[in-house]
Amino acid sequence: MKIETTRFGNLEIKEEKIITFPRGIPGFENVRRFFLLPVEGLEDIHWLQAVENPGVALLVIDPFKYFIDYSFEIPGPDLEELEITEQAQVLVIAVVTIPGDDPALTTANLLAPVIINTRTSRARQIILNGLPYTTRHRLFPDMNSSSEKKKCNVSGGEGK
Repeated sequence: MKIETTRFGNLEIKEEKIITFPRGIPGFENVRRFFLLPVEGLEDIHWLQAVENPGVALLVIDPFKYFIDYSFEIPGPDLEELEITEQAQVLVIAVVTIPGDDPALTTANLLAPVIINTRTSRARQIILNGLPYTTRHRLFPDMNSSSEKKKCNVSGGEGK
């Protein structure tokens, strides 16, 4: 199927690659069909591109590759809704935000991961209540942003 996108132009996507969000995604409740588009050269980073809305594309990552201690259990009702019966059917992605043009401040939403059933291509963004995650975990905590550059104080001696 041909899909027109704002960011990537016209794309040809196989129907079986379409991921359906029966409830939409928070903030995009009326957008229900998406597909994953890999970022060239970055195997763990993709765009979650909307099928019917050319301007909606969310940057997503495999959170387990970037946050080694990230762990949670998918609640039973979500497993049922997504028809997940075994671990091999589960793909977890996290939405990433790059504020302005400063990649050092990139954050990942670990509080509300997207769960995809790889067998049925049904998905849902769930909220992990009671866990120590937020919507803004720094992806590169060791990088200084342009606004956090180290300052240097230089004071000349007494002329000696």
